Amino acid sequence: MNIKNTTNYKMFSILPMNREIRSEHVEKLVKSIRTMGIIRPVIICKTNVIEGEMKNYIIDGQHLATACEREKLPIPYVTIKCENEIDIVEQMGMLNNSSKSWALIDYVNAYKFCFMDYMKLLKFKNLYNLELNMVAALCTNHYSLVKNSQTIKTGTFTITNSKAAQMCKEFSEIFLMINNVDRGIKFAFLNAFMQSYNKITQKSIINNLKKNLKQIKLISDNTEATNYIKAKVFNLKK
Repeated sequence: MNIKNTTNYKMFSILPMNREIRSEHVEKLVKSIRTMGIIRPVIICKTNVIEGEMKNYIIDGQHLATACEREKLPIPYVTIKCENEIDIVEQMGMLNNSSKSWALIDYVNAYKFCFMDYMKLLKFKNLYNLELNMVAALCTNHYSLVKNSQTIKTGTFTITNSKAAQMCKEFSEIFLMINNVDRGIKFAFLNAFMQSYNKITQKSIINNLKKNLKQIKLISDNTEATNYIKAKVFNLKK
């Protein structure tokens, strides 16, 4: 690698789609630098696709760059090529996963600058306080958590369900009522909700849930609980 060093801290810019700098992580890196020195470079790309003017954006190592500046040390850096916004996000995801893995929400926050559907996905998540995987399933009307996660991470996620907003709103009402149940049971509710949509009214679901929630909480076996939920809450046959 062609590693360069600089104390010109102002030459680096932070990408708007990257994770926010966390002071506690900077603190850890400062302690590490004082003990072992700097063991890897900051990765940057020089591009004008973000703000219309050529800047050196940090792709990986913004916490390290901050720690170096705090310690008044030269920042070691390597420049890589990035063709467009999508390329930048993909590089960010790969490089960050080599040190501290990105969560699914990090990909959404990054790709929202590139695709409107990611912005809508984040909006639905925040508006209805549902898990991201749940919102993704409702937005695609496809209960495949692995597939939805893969499309989110690769920048190929699209909202294909025209009723996504309404379904998120209605399921959020159910989600509030089952807040204290096991996570697996919550996803069983989601699956049954999607299967029964337009086959049973929301009012009937809420009434059935009120009648049966106490019993559902007493069932320890997830398979038994799932079957009970389908039959008693959503009127689904086996």
